[in-house]
Amino acid sequence: MNTMMFISILSLSLLFSIAFTPVYSDDLIVLGKGHAPIYVSNTDSGRFDFDNNGTADYFVRAHYTGNSHQLLKIDYKIQDECVDLGPKDASDVGGDTFEDAAMKIGFSTINRQWIIDEATVWNTWFKLKNNDNNNLIDLVFLPPVSPSPFDDDIRGDDIIQGSDKHGSFQHFSSIKELNGQSGWEGSIFLNAPSGNYFLWTIHPGGGFGGCDGLLGFSIPISITE
Repeated sequence: MNTMMFISILSLSLLFSIAFTPVYSDDLIVLGKGHAPIYVSNTDSGRFDFDNNGTADYFVRAHYTGNSHQLLKIDYKIQDECVDLGPKDASDVGGDTFEDAAMKIGFSTINRQWIIDEATVWNTWFKLKNNDNNNLIDLVFLPPVSPSPFDDDIRGDDIIQGSDKHGSFQHFSSIKELNGQSGWEGSIFLNAPSGNYFLWTIHPGGGFGGCDGLLGFSIPISITE
């Protein structure tokens, strides 16, 4: 039986501070046809503009790969402030270097029960020898109440790692999908059993307002056999 993965466009979710805020089906645009559509952020919807300045701060592109060992590929493009470590690195804020940017990956059921063991997430950087002990992106495990971002008891790898030349994500001074803002681009692969899930990016969220206040961002996925 072939396993296939689809992105639902009906319930994209954001987590701000302590509240889950639902958004709507026009947040994703479906490209391509057949069994492997591509889902991309509809940056015209306005809900990717976290500081309400008319410029998108976040872009996601996801599609089923046709490979049973790496079912889903997700490309992220994220403005610097969204991944700024902020007060944890007060001497070097901005989120534009590997030292002051961070992001984790979470995987949960639709009712937000966090899953660690049933899903594998990785990218090329994590798979390379000597870059990571288990060659996987370790997932976060968050308390049932909305989390304070990056508390000491939150497990999970920071996925923005590397050096100025080679890293798990790359920094660019201008990203077209973010209307020319600087930010990070990177991809991950996901494999998991059949079921309905949320795939999260968990952010430092140490600031107030705009993208610096973002704690988590999810895309809903459904894996069927």
